[in-house]
Amino acid sequence: MQQERNSTPGKASARYAIIIANPESHRFATGIEELHETVQFLQQHGWQAELRLTQAADDARRFTREAVEQKAAMVVVAGGDGTIHAVIQELAGTETALAVLPAGTFNVWAKETGIPLDIAQARDLLLNGKVQRIDLGYVQKYDQYFLLMAGIGFGGEVTHEVKKDSLKWLGIPGYILTGLRLSLGFESFPVELLIDGKAEKTRTLQIVVGNTRLYGRLLQFTWRARCDDGLLDVCVVRRPGRLRRLVVMWDFLWQLPRRRKWITYTTCKTVEVRTRRPIAFQIDGEPIGHTPATFTIAPAVLNVIVPQESPEGLFSHPPIAEMRTQNAGVY
Repeated sequence: MQQERNSTPGKASARYAIIIANPESHRFATGIEELHETVQFLQQHGWQAELRLTQAADDARRFTREAVEQKAAMVVVAGGDGTIHAVIQELAGTETALAVLPAGTFNVWAKETGIPLDIAQARDLLLNGKVQRIDLGYVQKYDQYFLLMAGIGFGGEVTHEVKKDSLKWLGIPGYILTGLRLSLGFESFPVELLIDGKAEKTRTLQIVVGNTRLYGRLLQFTWRARCDDGLLDVCVVRRPGRLRRLVVMWDFLWQLPRRRKWITYTTCKTVEVRTRRPIAFQIDGEPIGHTPATFTIAPAVLNVIVPQESPEGLFSHPPIAEMRTQNAGVY
């Protein structure tokens, strides 16, 4: 089973780290010098560190797999949520920790956990952050983990269209323009949900299955989520009329109490999504496939390095290590 495939015995090696950078990431051109400085920064503090640049689509996973085999203490992603998504597929179930130097378009995980967008500030966490053990979501049909969330319906369609129309290079405006173009024409759809085996039928515009809170950096559909509670948070946006859709988005953007009237919200370990026709979905901002699909929780399978002061309520449990006292990199 996918949740067990990366089970690696033993502890992570002391003071060994690799930095994986995506040359296609939003800030790569302006940040490459800072990445070399980060390698030097780690080396000056007694770490063996190296920078790896991705060229092919599967390089991030290959580099991570090699790091896990060498029992690296941490894999540092210098990129966005897409690169993080690739890396966690190989880190899940291992002792090697994920660290992030934000360099992508949305940087949702960085925003979620309070990682500074400035690389010089973010790299300080590599030595002074804390290590949390967290859950991951898992899509059985596509054998993929997700760190943040899955978006089924409208959000999934937007992500698929952005990729199909090659608009990702526009960054956030590309998603906004695509969302506005689709907002009035996208039809709600009937769905049957099996939530921990209990069937529920409804009609919806979008379903968000969250391991964390943020959606696209700005919105919070699963605002109660904790990423280490062993549960998925499921938000079903009911079918507002076309003219009300912008009102719904406004309510979520500003986190207004009125947003509760548009949704149903629950937590579970497994949710199966069945639809009459295939409905597009994305995970962590990556267009993955179409329904039907089953989403489950993989509890406590990933170590992450995050700031000492994290957003309130994001974690249910105390850290498993402090980098400032575990500077040997062994967790």
